[in-house]
Amino acid sequence: MINNKTVETRIERLVLGIPRLVAIDGPLIGRTFYLDESVVSIGREWSNHIILEDQFVSRHHCVLRNEVAHCGIEDLNSANGTYVNGERVRASSLREGTIIQIGISTFVFRLQNPEEAIALSQNRIAAQDGHSSSDEIRLE
Repeated sequence: MINNKTVETRIERLVLGIPRLVAIDGPLIGRTFYLDESVVSIGREWSNHIILEDQFVSRHHCVLRNEVAHCGIEDLNSANGTYVNGERVRASSLREGTIIQIGISTFVFRLQNPEEAIALSQNRIAAQDGHSSSDEIRLE
C-alpha cells in the first residue's frame, strides 16, 4: 500500500510524523505501511490499500482514519471482527503501541517519537554538509 505522492523516502516519512502500521505477525510480518492518506482500507479484496489474503478477513474488513489530531480504526461489519489490544471493537482510537489484529495478522500502530524526529533532522542536516554518513541515522 505505500502511496508516496508527496513523501519520497522513509526518513522523510518519519521526520514528517506520518503514522504507520508495522506487521508483527502473519503473512506480511516485517512490512511497514505508512498511513499517508486520510482513509486507508484493509481487506481481502484488491481494491483495498492493505490487502490481506486470509480467509478470516472480509473483502472490506476495516478502515483506518488519519485525521489531524486523531487516528482511529473502524470495523466495517466484518464477519470475524477487528481487535484492538485484544478486544473486539466496532471503532477505536489508536495510540502509540496499539496492537491491532485482523484475521491471522497482527500490527502495531506507531507514531513518531519526538526524539526520533530531532535526531533524524540533525543527522540529515549534517549529512547535507558532508559531516555525517547514512549509517549514523537510526530509524528504529
